[in-house]
Amino acid sequence: MKERYARANDTELWPEHREAFETFCACATQWRVIAGMGGAIHQGIDYTALESVMRMRGIEDQAASFEQIRLIESGALGVINKR
Repeated sequence: MKERYARANDTELWPEHREAFETFCACATQWRVIAGMGGAIHQGIDYTALESVMRMRGIEDQAASFEQIRLIESGALGVINKR
């Protein structure tokens, strides 16, 4: 039986999402954050840094990866900013 996904730290990934997930992880320190009296709020990934990371990683279809990463980012923001 063909393996349908890859494991990355107990996260199941379809092969077609691996590149976007690894790029998202490579941007772990590239979040835009607003800090105030109420605490820190993550706005999202700095897309300028993301573009640079995609270029350094040699990603060919950056537009498709960008859309996948935005979906991952959206889910992450819901968890990160949960209070």
